[in-house]
Amino acid sequence: MPAHASTAPSRRAFLTGRVARPDPEFRPPWTDEARVQAHCTSCNACVESCPENIIEFDSRNRPRINFRGGECTFCAACAEACPEPVFDLEQPAAWPVTVEITGSCLNAAGIACQLCTDICDPRALRMDLSVRPVGAIQVDAGACNGCGACLSTCPNNAIAITDPRQQRKSA
Repeated sequence: MPAHASTAPSRRAFLTGRVARPDPEFRPPWTDEARVQAHCTSCNACVESCPENIIEFDSRNRPRINFRGGECTFCAACAEACPEPVFDLEQPAAWPVTVEITGSCLNAAGIACQLCTDICDPRALRMDLSVRPVGAIQVDAGACNGCGACLSTCPNNAIAITDPRQQRKSA
């Protein structure tokens, strides 16, 4: 058996687009877990109003963001459609985010890729060409708005975006 045979299934999954992606852990913008649990009636108004079609219900019938389908444009249609006080548009940011480029990034394997940097409007992701052989993606945490555009673009699911408020609860 060739030495590379053990990596064939992951390559095959990558090339056929069957790379497993984790379930999203984000509530809609301008809200958080406590507000959703306290006020959401599962009326579906936010889901129906989202022009990007990235809001869906979780297993408990609560809205969450699914970045697999695209990015959040922060249009506030979900907040405007909601009849309950679930959303707080006076928050300074739609949501706090922590972004990490994981070891499964194609650049780490010597395969040049910068799809995430190309799609990142706030330019929070950039290619550092000083890292050899093909460069490495660097994250400017202060510039990232958490739109999620990079998540649906990454062919290897190498970008992890988390809500630090959720991390504190699980710690």
